[in-house]
Amino acid sequence: MSQAAHRNNADWQTVLEARVAQLREKTGLTGVAAAVVADGQSAGVAARGERRRGSGIPVTIDDRWHVGSITKSITATLVAVLQDDGRLSLDDTLPALLPDIAMAGGWDGCTLHHLLTHTAGAPANFPLKVQRVWPTTPQELVAARRRFIAGVLAREPRNACGARHVYSNVGYTIAGHIAETIAGKPYEILVRDHVFAPLKLTSAGFGPPQGDAPNLEPVGHVVWLRWFRSPMDPFATRADNSPVLAPAGCAHMTIGDLARYGAAHLEGESGTPPGLLPRSTWERLHTPFLDDYASGWVRNSSDSAGGPVIWHNGSNTMWYALLVVLLTRKLVLAFATNDGAIRVAETAFVKLSQELAASVS
Repeated sequence: MSQAAHRNNADWQTVLEARVAQLREKTGLTGVAAAVVADGQSAGVAARGERRRGSGIPVTIDDRWHVGSITKSITATLVAVLQDDGRLSLDDTLPALLPDIAMAGGWDGCTLHHLLTHTAGAPANFPLKVQRVWPTTPQELVAARRRFIAGVLAREPRNACGARHVYSNVGYTIAGHIAETIAGKPYEILVRDHVFAPLKLTSAGFGPPQGDAPNLEPVGHVVWLRWFRSPMDPFATRADNSPVLAPAGCAHMTIGDLARYGAAHLEGESGTPPGLLPRSTWERLHTPFLDDYASGWVRNSSDSAGGPVIWHNGSNTMWYALLVVLLTRKLVLAFATNDGAIRVAETAFVKLSQELAASVS
């Protein structure tokens, strides 16, 4: 039994409800949610605040939250599943994986693993015009991804593959397109079938959370001049990045499912059966390359966390989410807000995660 078990689930629930209420009151964030998985079991989940600022409609623990770049580890997990199925290898080169796309010579030695660790030399972002592209069918979406990716690969990488870490939304979009090219299905369907379904993440999907009518889910908020917030209602506006970028950062899910997703990675590295992937594959996904960045995760070692930690955050500027996995303590902490006050949210979530981790030391 791990140190996380020193606090029972009733204690976790009481503590989490109180801390989330305090955090929301102190920060003024529009809505906040948090969840804990301890020793493989859901131990607590809490939510406070509003779905839309000023509406008086409360957020709930069953609401869905945009998780931004936490999607990157989902993409890496999908790629690993395809590797386990024998369809590709993390060590395959880009020309071998995308033979129909003309590439500059500098990409010849770049591998899928380079893309997942942000060491392929891909630019950080696509040109801004990508945000004007909103395909209406899965086929159009796949074609749009290919078009933007081909434009990048026609030019030399920003640096030699494997030489430097540069965080890249483009690189993860390429990885997602490789998956849909190899498997012959759109990225979103592959993730649904090969990651969300087997992990029982029933709330998970892509784009801004959207119910059957306005205000049935939280909406993201853009912050103006530090204090003013504008709701980004998906019924009235394009309340996310272009779906072309989905493999880099467009997933959503409940806060409980986000914690359960983190628990799947924890259990995978621990070798807990049955796993979605072999233990060795989970370990490779969690192993940094060049810097402290692995495949969709940052990996650190912390005395306060009792050992190694993998984590990632995400924001599309309207939402912010943080997922922290304490490998030794077998503890997963998930946080989300529908508020674009990113620095405020990040500071508060990191502090709370550290305090919760320390409480089971």
